[in-house]
Amino acid sequence: MLSALSRIVLPRRVLSRGVVSRAVLAAVAGAGAAALCLSAAPGATAAPAAAKGVVVIVPGQQLYADAAANEQTFRPLADGIRAAGYRVVFAHAGGRDVAADAQLVKKVVDAEAAGADRVGIVAHSAGGLGTRHYLKFLGGSEWVDEYVAIGTAQYGSAGGCSQPRDGGYDTCMYADAIKKLNAGPDAPGPTRYSVVQSDGEWSDGRLDGIPQCRAYSPVPLANTGFDHAIEMRDPTIIRNVVTSLRGGCAGRVVTEPVDSIDWKSTLFPGVVGAAGDALRDAIPAVVPER
Repeated sequence: MLSALSRIVLPRRVLSRGVVSRAVLAAVAGAGAAALCLSAAPGATAAPAAAKGVVVIVPGQQLYADAAANEQTFRPLADGIRAAGYRVVFAHAGGRDVAADAQLVKKVVDAEAAGADRVGIVAHSAGGLGTRHYLKFLGGSEWVDEYVAIGTAQYGSAGGCSQPRDGGYDTCMYADAIKKLNAGPDAPGPTRYSVVQSDGEWSDGRLDGIPQCRAYSPVPLANTGFDHAIEMRDPTIIRNVVTSLRGGCAGRVVTEPVDSIDWKSTLFPGVVGAAGDALRDAIPAVVPER
């Protein structure tokens, strides 16, 4: 009896919130009774329950206003995740207001996570910022098992600084939203964090204060910006995303001390040596804070 009941594990999302409802207790009791019946029957073998995992894709800033067109852009990534056994839903964040995007991601996860054994979020570009705000400030880390960022400028980008205050400036390295997001541990909580992206991205996607899987791979037209737009269709990126969703790492796991990263050190990782240092040092003069 004890052996059978010891295999009944409540989801982390229930345990971490300290909430065990009568329905959950009834389910556990039912599972325990079933286990006892199976163990009593000679030669009986319990079939493993099918995992019920859901993955939320957060696209970020998009070229199209139509959600269906945006989902078509991400179809290879979504199909690869579905083929791995997950149910896929989208949170169509605008990628221009970090706090608003966080609320949208929360709404989608709240609606989809209740019946799932595992919850993953795969966020592209600016979508990764709103998602991380949700995880850090809105309790998302209690629900989300895996966060995989593709091409997210975690410490902001110079390109974001050219956008209006109410329409994309939140992605600028000087923005209050970015400063708040990166004060103290970048990503506290039990969620696992991965960056899976082109090795030619203009931002390396690093986070500090928590173990982070970092997987960089060649994508056509690296360092041109075009690679950023096709990462969600690249077969290697898709495979590496699935690896992270399953709890693995296609690259290496790194932990950096809290507040050891600044925005300048994350930009243009593909430009190395003195040329890279000169480029990064010149950014404040070309793109001043406003």
